[in-house]
Amino acid sequence: MKKALPLAAVLALFALQARSDEPYADSEFVFARVQFTMSLDSLFQSEAPWHHDYPFSEHFYLGILREITSLRTSDDAYEIVQLGSDDIFRFPFLYVSEPGFMQLDSGELDNLREYLERGGFIMFDDFRGQDLYVLESYLKRAFPDREMLRLDVSHPMFDVFYAVDSLEIEAPYMDQRFSGNPEFWGMHDDSGRLMLVANHNNDIGEFWEGLDLAHQPLQPSIDAVRLGINYMMYTMTH
Repeated sequence: MKKALPLAAVLALFALQARSDEPYADSEFVFARVQFTMSLDSLFQSEAPWHHDYPFSEHFYLGILREITSLRTSDDAYEIVQLGSDDIFRFPFLYVSEPGFMQLDSGELDNLREYLERGGFIMFDDFRGQDLYVLESYLKRAFPDREMLRLDVSHPMFDVFYAVDSLEIEAPYMDQRFSGNPEFWGMHDDSGRLMLVANHNNDIGEFWEGLDLAHQPLQPSIDAVRLGINYMMYTMTH
């Protein structure tokens, strides 16, 4: 019951018609979290950085997704996939936690490039400060002719399901690694499709987990849920 109460509160505030609670044996959407080769700095972390907020953020996000959208999915429709494995090509949407700890080998880098070129979408989350340069360096190696750009609220992704009117949101916590307020970065392919979103100085998954476990403030958590749904809906429609 402790988990059901925050979920009910969020659904009421969204003020959308609830979908059926019917459990689906087959899911149209599976949340795929990426496990990647990590730098030595990760050894000093209490938990593997790629694993942060697992599986609570998955449970909550999938539950919200089922209730708010018409997609058939279930709370346990999630998997952990290796970046160097062909398994990533089974999923249109990948979630990467703490990309600042990446130390990708050539196979992982090749897969990253091919996945994005084949139409996949990646959400990079839970990173801050200098971590952005780590992510940017790997993307530059994968796509030498492309640049990351900072996104603003005019991008179509922020209006694909919910009309997000501001990206001036607060982070779920602050530590010495933060370098400022939350920012949203992306990279487009040749057709103009956004291939990825990078939530810099932010941790959207922490909001999902925190709202599920009732230890994050309500309004910024709702903002994080809306962003997550927009990311997925953009993926499924572009």
